[in-house]
Amino acid sequence: MASIEKVNRTPSSELALALNELRSKQGGLTLRTLANRSKLSTGSIQGWLSGRALPRREPLLQFLEALDSGPDDTARVLRLWDRAVGDRQSEQRGAETMFRSDIPVPQFGQPDPLTVATPAQLVEALRAVRIWAGSPSLRTLANRGRSRLSKSSIGAMLNSEELPKYDRFVAYLHACGIRERNLDVWVFTWRRLKALQGPESQWMPGLTSAATEFR
Repeated sequence: MASIEKVNRTPSSELALALNELRSKQGGLTLRTLANRSKLSTGSIQGWLSGRALPRREPLLQFLEALDSGPDDTARVLRLWDRAVGDRQSEQRGAETMFRSDIPVPQFGQPDPLTVATPAQLVEALRAVRIWAGSPSLRTLANRGRSRLSKSSIGAMLNSEELPKYDRFVAYLHACGIRERNLDVWVFTWRRLKALQGPESQWMPGLTSAATEFR
């Protein structure tokens, strides 16, 4: 908690500090006890207390109730939470603005995944997307993807022949500048390949022909 107080004086860390103070008032309740009282996971609570994660409002109120927080303390924590949410939204807008001005991304000539037939071919197409985006470094892509991407996870994905994890796949495309309808085509391609890996494909008879709808 000392590191939160002295080093990272951000709205999120101030919220975490306030929650830790309320926990101390209750005699330092264990994570398991707090989880049982609030019906929340210990992982979520630990993330909030460390400042690594920002809770949604309703779970936060559940947690405050588990801490027997009084009206004044609750109001103070909610003010800190409002500031933390505003700060997070500003960071996200700033990251989007940084991306738009970082590397010129043409709105034509994007790699087309519709002819992709295997996970390995999809990975090849993802490598082409990186070239189309100006060959940004793995570090740059990880920074754009924030907590959803890392240098190692991107490198592993681009050097694999397996279908990427969906969240990582979409975050990577965003980091490379794929947006809106173009993103829909990539998402459709991922879902088509995923469905074709199992018996679920029998319920999707248009998987091999539906791609023409994007033309």
